[in-house]
Amino acid sequence: MSDRQVQRIAGQAGRAARAVLGLLLLAVVAVNVANAAGRYLAGVSLTGTDELMIYTMVWIVMAGAVLSLLTRSHIAIDLVPASASPRGAALLRVLHDAVALAACGYAAWASWSYVGRIAMLGTTSMGLGIPMTWAHGALTAGFGAMAAVAAGLLLRDVAALARPARGRAA
Repeated sequence: MSDRQVQRIAGQAGRAARAVLGLLLLAVVAVNVANAAGRYLAGVSLTGTDELMIYTMVWIVMAGAVLSLLTRSHIAIDLVPASASPRGAALLRVLHDAVALAACGYAAWASWSYVGRIAMLGTTSMGLGIPMTWAHGALTAGFGAMAAVAAGLLLRDVAALARPARGRAA
């Protein structure tokens, strides 16, 4: 499979993931509207809707963070990279990847440790009765995926940095 085919497939997968996340966000809004309408118009509140909305939003945010890191579309101040030489910008990307890998790897490990502790306790949510490992697992999954993405970006950027620049004698 060529690089162009891989990029095309990755682009389609990214668009599909963003569409699913957008639909989930719309579903959260619909649940919120239905709950508010039920509460104020009929005096009925659905149990667990607040939990459902909050936990779903956490999963949406973590998935979006993974996509943002993957596409490098996260919020950034690019004053230094924009004014750096091509090699300097490549070095900054490697530094960024290494810091992201370290931070996300640590956060994934810490989250995994916490999820393990609450799993032993068998804690469940008050409204829905779902295991709290599901809610807190969003952080483990998100930071773990971001660490994997950062590792992939780091490998790619180090390999690009090691290649001789075009137009220059090797």
